Amino acid sequence: MGDSFEDQGLNLNEETGAAQAPVRAKGGGAGILRLLMWIGIALGAVIFVVTVVIVTVNIINRQGKPMTQVALGETYQRATPEYEYFTTLGEIRTRTTDVEPSSIVVKINLGFEKGDKDTPTMLTARIHQMRDELRRYFSATTAQYLEPRNEERIKEEIREKLNNMLAKPAIKEVLFEKLDVIKM
Repeated sequence: MGDSFEDQGLNLNEETGAAQAPVRAKGGGAGILRLLMWIGIALGAVIFVVTVVIVTVNIINRQGKPMTQVALGETYQRATPEYEYFTTLGEIRTRTTDVEPSSIVVKINLGFEKGDKDTPTMLTARIHQMRDELRRYFSATTAQYLEPRNEERIKEEIREKLNNMLAKPAIKEVLFEKLDVIKM
């Protein structure tokens, strides 16, 4: 019996010259261990990468402001809208209400929606009334009020006054082609 056990492990067959492979035990213990090992390695790699990303982001955020800031709120506007302009008002000349009056020379362009066919007709029909309203507006102001820091407020006041004269509020923008305040 001892001889038969040793003979089973070795097959020394002189005809083939090669030994047969040992017989493996049936069962998947070694395969499951190998699979669990690879799953563990993958999980460790994922945890390592996530940790490195979190640490890097925290370090960057501690250094201060981000490189680019996006303005939020009403002050941010992507692009100014394109308008058509009514430019036939011409120059308006008047004087301020100061003790020593200053001379004012102003030329205004009125912006309205592109493709609006009714607005140029409305503006042309009221051109003399608008010129008179603008002359009265500027003659009721002071030279100090007409400083550049008040320009946006002045444009808004003019836009409201002229829109009140029209059948519909068609004027969207007021531009000064010329606004000269000359002290005398």
